[in-house]
Amino acid sequence: MLAVSNILVPVDGSENSRRALAYAGYLAGVCQASVGILHVVNLAAVISSAGQSNMGVYIPDRVFENLQEAGQLMIDEALNQLPPAVQAQGFMKIGAPPEIIVTFCAANGYDLIVMGRRGLGTIKELVLGSVSSYVLHRASCPVMVTK
Repeated sequence: MLAVSNILVPVDGSENSRRALAYAGYLAGVCQASVGILHVVNLAAVISSAGQSNMGVYIPDRVFENLQEAGQLMIDEALNQLPPAVQAQGFMKIGAPPEIIVTFCAANGYDLIVMGRRGLGTIKELVLGSVSSYVLHRASCPVMVTK
């Protein structure tokens, strides 16, 4: 029998990540598992949306602080959406979401990732492949992708 004791839920504020969180909360309750909520601050997306290249760009401290504050609010909101009996912890990392999710999962011993199939990505998702597809093919544990 497959035991699930640690579930990772990447959140980005999208409706699909909220649905994934609801599934993870239910599964955690049934399996008596803990939940890790991960938000990845994607600085590359912020820079590219501002029309800048990734080389030699200075990000003002206040912009970076705003991104962290928004990320923490997202994590806090997600923690509050879980059933009270579910043990949960929030984490914030900086980098490319697909790679961070995969490495964070492996480094912290999660045995299931529950994530939405589409987040707040851009049109680049169609060309480069989605975060969920990347995680699905590279994670060291099972991945549940919700709609």
